[in-house]
Amino acid sequence: MVESALEYIRICEDFDFHNIVLSMKSSNVRVMVQANRLLVSRMKAEAMNYPLHLGVTEAGDGEDGRIKSAAGIGTLLEDGIGDTLRVFVDRRARK
Repeated sequence: MVESALEYIRICEDFDFHNIVLSMKSSNVRVMVQANRLLVSRMKAEAMNYPLHLGVTEAGDGEDGRIKSAAGIGTLLEDGIGDTLRVFVDRRARK
């Protein structure tokens, strides 16, 4: 995921396009967190600075989805990673 994102960044930069927001989403919270951390590390090493959108893909419905999203997004925010975020809340799941 990270290598692919970096490749697309380089292509955009080659065309002098810098209006980019990156999103390393996964339905697996651990993969999402590790991918974002690695991307930040690699961008720093290559003097890139682009905003990151945080979210957990298909986190799930109701409480389970909110817990997965909070765990992944909260972990990265604690690291100082992330510029925008999305938490899906299915209002139909409320009682």
